[in-house]
Amino acid sequence: MGFKETLQRWFGTAKETAADLSEKAQPHVDKAVQATKDAAEKAQPHIDKAMEKAKETAADLSEKAQPHIERAKEKMGEMAADAGQKAKHAAGGPAESAAEATKQAADTAAEKVADAADAAVDKVADAADAAADKVAEATDDSTG
Repeated sequence: MGFKETLQRWFGTAKETAADLSEKAQPHVDKAVQATKDAAEKAQPHIDKAMEKAKETAADLSEKAQPHIERAKEKMGEMAADAGQKAKHAAGGPAESAAEATKQAADTAAEKVADAADAAVDKVADAADAAADKVAEATDDSTG
């Protein structure tokens, strides 16, 4: 039974040592938690600025993209009209309906391009909002 008693003594000593270490570490853990809360509080104004900047950037991107979307629509319309005119001159009368069909197809394509661009801008704005929300949630979680 000497081996069993030795193991019990070792485990008992290890248990006491762990309890002592836990007691000694508690003040340090408390300090670390408080330091984390203080850092989160100090960071909050910077986080707020970053969230606002992200929202402004998304809005700016949307505004800056709009003229390009409009120009793309116009260019597609011009290209369709040119193609229609070329087809009309090349084939005569029956080509008018083909030219009109080509113009309608180009207009539809231009609308789809514009819709896709609008959707992309919306996604950028949504992503910026989501990122700002996640930063805010992370800050809230770290401050308790």
